[in-house]
Amino acid sequence: MKAELVLKVVLPPLIIFAILVALTICKVISGWSMYILWILGFVIANLLVTRVTAKWSFQRRKQQRLQEKKGKKNE
Repeated sequence: MKAELVLKVVLPPLIIFAILVALTICKVISGWSMYILWILGFVIANLLVTRVTAKWSFQRRKQQRLQEKKGKKNE
């Protein structure tokens, strides 16, 4: 994996959860709002990671198809 992709996958969830941890420790959020924000944080982080990895996977498959087409044309 490229370092750029790793950063795109790791950084957004890290930021989201760092903010949630800080807000929880400072007791800015508590009770039901804390539960709801943590669940939303997990959902958003999961969607971001899925989007980045799906985009990367799609581009990789597209490159493989192009290479296969070039290989067939050369034969």
